[in-house]
Amino acid sequence: MHQFVFKGIDAQSANSVQLRFDGTGGLVYQVVGQYFTPWDEKPSIEALSINVAYDRAKLTQDDIATAKVTVRNNLPKTANMIMVDLGIPPGFDLLSEDLQTLEEKSAGGKAGRLEKFSLTATQAILYFNALAPNQTITFTYRLRGKYPIRAKTFESKVYEYYDPDVQSVARPVQLEVGRR
Repeated sequence: MHQFVFKGIDAQSANSVQLRFDGTGGLVYQVVGQYFTPWDEKPSIEALSINVAYDRAKLTQDDIATAKVTVRNNLPKTANMIMVDLGIPPGFDLLSEDLQTLEEKSAGGKAGRLEKFSLTATQAILYFNALAPNQTITFTYRLRGKYPIRAKTFESKVYEYYDPDVQSVARPVQLEVGRR
């Protein structure tokens, strides 16, 4: 495999890449482009929004940090089947009893009810039934620092299950766990 990076390409004008193959066999290739959008250039009003704030960014081993999540439907209509993916930072355990309590407290409610949740090593996936127009849901969960590490949080986002393009992503946060 050979990889080529074309630096200094003017993204504002047309560019041309040509591939030629001599010999026998076949040519397999892939052209990839990437770009960066700074966080402050996110749309000011998104259909759905999410914010994840931690009560502290520096801990020692086995200490607990609390994350406060705010999810909002900014649409003038009900958003159905809302998924919230919470990134679990590397080196942390999510205390699932907080999500269990949230599920129990919201049972029987109308819009904003946590139907269920599931956990993987890197994320918690929460399934909400709906969010009414301009409804905001705020909840907290706790994380335990397992071992010394300095890492950014994984992506946390909110989106509609049947229309994943209607989404918002929370800004990553750097967390640090020191030795006890």
